[in-house]
Amino acid sequence: MTKTDEKWLERVRQWKASGRTVEAFADGQPFKASTLKWRAAQLRRAAEGGERHGKGHVVNGSIRLARVVSRARESAPGPGGGVVVEVSGARVSVSRGFDAELFSAVVRALGAVR
Repeated sequence: MTKTDEKWLERVRQWKASGRTVEAFADGQPFKASTLKWRAAQLRRAAEGGERHGKGHVVNGSIRLARVVSRARESAPGPGGGVVVEVSGARVSVSRGFDAELFSAVVRALGAVR
């Protein structure tokens, strides 16, 4: 955990212990209520193992990003095409109906290669 994470974790603990709303707690503080809520959610996801689906994938408590290199409508198998994703210099073609667990494992493995 970084020093920044530790600072936000302490702020979240103080907020929860106060029993006040996030807006009331953040009033007069050097941060916004929305930032405190976002950090609390981020820390909670990390504490729960980090796995989540949807926009922005969190894997093992850290945010992993993959760059979409190109749309592969013509060459990707399956209806509706897919995308080509670059992770740590490797290009992976992903089409509709892909196995999300397998893809996550591949991204984790490629991320470890850095």
